[in-house]
Amino acid sequence: MRKIEELTWGVTLAAAQTEGAYNKDGKGLSIWDTFTEKKYKIKDRSNAKIATDFYHRYKEDIDIAVAIGLRIFRFSIAWSRILPDGVGEINAKGVDFYNKVIDYCLEKGIEPWITTYHWDLPQKLQDKGGWVNRDIVEAYKKYVTILRDHFSDRVKNWIIINEGIVCIGGGYFLGVHAPGKRGIRNFSAATHHLLLAQATGFKVLKQVDNLCVGTAVSCTKIEPFSKSKKDVRAAKRIDALMNRLFIEPHLGMGYPESDLPLVKRIQKYVKDGDMDQMKTDFDFWGIQTYTREVIRAAWYIPYLGAMQVKPKNRNVATSIMGWETYTKGISYFLKRFANYDRNKSLWLTECGMALAKNEDEEKRIEYYTEIIDEMKLALNDNVNLKGILLWTLVDNFEWAEGYVPKFGIVSLNHKTLERKLKKTAIWLTTYLSNVKL
Repeated sequence: MRKIEELTWGVTLAAAQTEGAYNKDGKGLSIWDTFTEKKYKIKDRSNAKIATDFYHRYKEDIDIAVAIGLRIFRFSIAWSRILPDGVGEINAKGVDFYNKVIDYCLEKGIEPWITTYHWDLPQKLQDKGGWVNRDIVEAYKKYVTILRDHFSDRVKNWIIINEGIVCIGGGYFLGVHAPGKRGIRNFSAATHHLLLAQATGFKVLKQVDNLCVGTAVSCTKIEPFSKSKKDVRAAKRIDALMNRLFIEPHLGMGYPESDLPLVKRIQKYVKDGDMDQMKTDFDFWGIQTYTREVIRAAWYIPYLGAMQVKPKNRNVATSIMGWETYTKGISYFLKRFANYDRNKSLWLTECGMALAKNEDEEKRIEYYTEIIDEMKLALNDNVNLKGILLWTLVDNFEWAEGYVPKFGIVSLNHKTLERKLKKTAIWLTTYLSNVKL
């Protein structure tokens, strides 16, 4: 049985939320660059044109991570920095930037991990339909091939796509995230094509020996509001949507149609051989869980017949984002994924707590203390947990929430771009120095 002291700690960043330099050195526009032009879509009317300026300050951030004692630096590649049009000619300056990030990580003794896609599709591809257009699968394959050919000699651990359900649900069903599309037709097509792309990207990367390739999935603990059959069935539908739809097709289990009838609409986009192509034996699963949702039946809600009972109506503590802070999902989902395959490696590839500006940092320390306890519970059950990657290092652009939520363990002065360690970072430095083998 692995001990808590043996787990590897790291941090996760995303290009669209940190890099800035949105139109520098040949980078093309992404859907988030375009989406934030509609200022009413972002809570504080902000954008990520500068963000944390990781593009110019990557050394500083890597140095901070190393000083804290973190051993993994997970970052994503901006597709439109490599391929400004999404396809076609490679932007050499973009490749050079990521080479510098990788090389500096290795120089400083922290392991670089790459996420190939963290929601920032090139706008040129969105102009052709984005994930709704099946051509995206081939475009993604060519993109990942470029990443493999340039970076796999030094980067051994890869995450294919970050949180498919949030990316597609927010961007192609609810319209609250880029590219702001809505409707079941967009959602159905985009879901199928993203899953095909993910399976395709895995195969591309595994053509190189010794690469460890997984994916990162969003997991939300779902519970019924009552024991009534209607509420229980409603919760089961939402669980199938949130926690099975982007997982079970890769396991060869197909889409969860019996528990979530709306996904029968996806069959319209399924071609011969697709479901076999989708089967993917990932080297690891990255689990990302933040909250819990309590569900009650609601016949008037289209497609789902269910609605969330908001945390404020359940008298539970919430973060600045209105989410219930729920750490018990860690052990729950680690055990749930172990039930798929007990030998499969599992990582917590994101977890974190959003605080308001100047909110008591002790809350975040308590949160991570509870996370450690939850990991211990999973390890005691012989779950094959390898480590944890925090969300995130520096307070960044949090999508439609702008800069209001503060997830970072390092603060950012937006005027000077100065970084400053928060109490959590200092606490974590002490913790990691004490558990260091």
